[in-house]
Amino acid sequence: MESSTPPAGLPQLGTPPVCWKADYTGNGEATVTVCGYRVSAFEAEQRMPSAPSQVKFHRGSYLVVVHWDQVSQAAITALVGAIQRTLPD
Repeated sequence: MESSTPPAGLPQLGTPPVCWKADYTGNGEATVTVCGYRVSAFEAEQRMPSAPSQVKFHRGSYLVVVHWDQVSQAAITALVGAIQRTLPD
């Protein structure tokens, strides 16, 4: 993943997070942004507004935002599941 600016709509909470972004293409396109916080990413997840074709979740100090375009429900579910399994607690 390459370093990235925080995704649009990410609230400013104290020290800015360090973010990385990866783009996936195939039958549609998906962008995954992972932002690491010094402490839990829970508050950032709660304060970030929802958007169409986007899912956000946190695991420990990481906030993950997945945005997609023309991707099947099965494919995006598989991608999100794979990301959830690889993040540390």
